Amino acid sequence: MENFPRPVHLLQPADLSRKQAFLCSIAPFQALPQSEIATMAANLETEVHPAEQTLLVQEETVVTHVLIVESGRLERTIQSNGQVRVHEILGVGRIYGGISILFNNGISTSSVRTLETSTVHHLDRENFFRLCAKHPAFAAHFKTSLKEEDKRLTPATASGTLDGTDYDARGTFLSKAVSEVARAFPACLRTAPVRQAAELMTTGRQSAIMVTDDNHRPLGIITDYDLRKKVVADGRSPDTPAEAVMSAPLIIVSGDTHIFEAMITMMRHQVKHLGVLRGERIEAMITERELFLARTPSPIILTHAIHTAPGLEAIKDGYGRLPQLIDQLIVGGAKADHLNGIITAFTDAALTRIMEMALEALGPPPAPFAFLLFGSEGRREQTLKTDQDNAIVYADTDTDQAEQVHAYFLELGTRVCDHLNAIGQAYCENDIMAKNPQWCRPLHDWKEHYRRWVESDDPERLLNANIFFDFRLGYGESRLVDALHAALFDQLSEYSGFLRHMARNTLHFRPPLGFFGNFVLEEKGARKGGLDIKSAMRLVVDFARIYAMQERIRETGTIKRLGLLRERDVLEEKDHDELVHAYEHLMLQRLKHQARRITRAGAAPDNYLRPAEMTQIEQQSLKEAFKCIRIAQAKMRLDFFLNFP
Repeated sequence: MENFPRPVHLLQPADLSRKQAFLCSIAPFQALPQSEIATMAANLETEVHPAEQTLLVQEETVVTHVLIVESGRLERTIQSNGQVRVHEILGVGRIYGGISILFNNGISTSSVRTLETSTVHHLDRENFFRLCAKHPAFAAHFKTSLKEEDKRLTPATASGTLDGTDYDARGTFLSKAVSEVARAFPACLRTAPVRQAAELMTTGRQSAIMVTDDNHRPLGIITDYDLRKKVVADGRSPDTPAEAVMSAPLIIVSGDTHIFEAMITMMRHQVKHLGVLRGERIEAMITERELFLARTPSPIILTHAIHTAPGLEAIKDGYGRLPQLIDQLIVGGAKADHLNGIITAFTDAALTRIMEMALEALGPPPAPFAFLLFGSEGRREQTLKTDQDNAIVYADTDTDQAEQVHAYFLELGTRVCDHLNAIGQAYCENDIMAKNPQWCRPLHDWKEHYRRWVESDDPERLLNANIFFDFRLGYGESRLVDALHAALFDQLSEYSGFLRHMARNTLHFRPPLGFFGNFVLEEKGARKGGLDIKSAMRLVVDFARIYAMQERIRETGTIKRLGLLRERDVLEEKDHDELVHAYEHLMLQRLKHQARRITRAGAAPDNYLRPAEMTQIEQQSLKEAFKCIRIAQAKMRLDFFLNFP
């Protein structure tokens, strides 16, 4: 940061003293130490502009300097749809350009011209960046100014929140804690006969009973199914000890776990009962029955059907019901992370069953392997329009076996990808799939790929890196995933400039919003009038990824990454909360749009919202979310100190 040029111009002592005194009278500079003000005064370039001279043009001129008016007057205007929305006179001591540099990729947000002969000091962009990065109070002045400007330009009817229905306060069943609906369940000792366990279940009118050790700690669970299959069907004696027929271990969640998280846990473990921890003891259970009593559409049965599907058609049938289920959950008030979690559990279940079928057909693998999931799958943020991004990494083998081993895993990848496509997960347009030999490799090859990606600033390699660095295990050996993470962070430590390249690439793009209020829409074709919400959300994903890589965070989910960055003080609490709120709101709108297109319009899902079809409050909510993203980009610009654009 201190390596940026700080040219000091030779000034007469009187001129330097005058400029220092002038800067001390202006709000943002008042927060700086005197030594810094002296340096800035020496850096200022002064120009006298004649009257009626245009200095900057809205959304056209690149702002290379912050303008500080010493004498005279400047006229500042913002136009939208041919009408002037802001008309302001900038007099002595007024500043212009800081907001443009920080929050609009250096493009002027307004048109500025002189009304009379004016003396204007110019503070170069590099030194302005340095001040913002080094002095948070100085940067905060411009963030506050941005929000004040937004208030002036926001319609009086807008709510000023991300959702007119108070998104965070929606009282939905899925957001409740499991402790609110969990019920006390009977328990028996592990040595108790199953006859006694069955009697306790009957007396308590329960479908299961906990089995405990001599210190009353839970060991497992006996369900109605266990009694039918392991006792009656097997002809066991009613005096058989409970521990001989129990299912173990009992899956446990804490009492403050949300209902939706409990639902996901049931789906992943293929169980219908969860122990609920109260304090340090398990004194209650939540069952699938509670979900039905609440009239909540249950994805658990559908997921179970996928796990036990006899063939591809059955998987496809279960997977095809997902849009209708998501639409019902949205109507019921489900939040975005609930919906992402359910979609991910569905796709994970489908992958597991398809992988089991492929391995059964091909026989045991010749080496340990991991089927990797990238992109939105890797982040567990899938929507109803998701294509495949996957790969296979397998353990290094002897040279004489390499060709045979590779052929096996390439055939495995081909079968799995083809079957995923058949059930509705489309092939990747960029061919980033395990059926492509380039994405089916031994561990040492993947490590070499890392090195090439990290050392390069080639756009195509940056694209691959963006996709690949959001990877997680889909099926197979977790130790191979651990080895890949270790290799990644080792390479990043050696080539720290790679993150700067990634940040520069991200800052090339902006949310689809003109600086003060106009959506940037598609202008032609079938998408005319549409707004690309996926591209806007990608900016948050990129932001979280780059900082997570810098902090050596292995978590891939965007919201979880942001939370860990807050814990490490990379993000301030308020900035974290606003960015998370914005991302969740955009995700919900995206899922709602896709579900409606599939279930109500009978159309293919896409990522293009149409503001013309939205209420004014819905439009304003989108704008607020995009503004939060713009502020996050400003932080990235400062932290990586990019001379951009």
